[in-house]
Amino acid sequence: MKKLFVIMSIMIFAVIAYAAQKGPETIKMTEVFNVPNPTKKVVEFPHAFHQTKNECTECHMSPDGGMALKNIKTGEKLEVGKVSGIMNPVHKNFCWACHTEENVPQGKSCNKCHK
Repeated sequence: MKKLFVIMSIMIFAVIAYAAQKGPETIKMTEVFNVPNPTKKVVEFPHAFHQTKNECTECHMSPDGGMALKNIKTGEKLEVGKVSGIMNPVHKNFCWACHTEENVPQGKSCNKCHK
């Protein structure tokens, strides 16, 4: 019985540790892309929701996730630069590219993400 308890404890710990390394539940995109004075409402990216539908490498360069994001159109590393206005690299090559590819309803509408 004691061995069973130890094995179950180890398994529970492993599951919790695995879940913890999957990243935050939500991400404030203005912080990630260093946008000091956004003109629209801040995007609270639902990371946990996207993880239920996607593999890490669909958005990230590494299978472990991390800050290096993928240009959805090219598969190369997303080069962002300054994020300003509607036609910025984050919209065009990351968010909208994925929403278009996945046929997300109103995927390019401002209010879809800027809530």
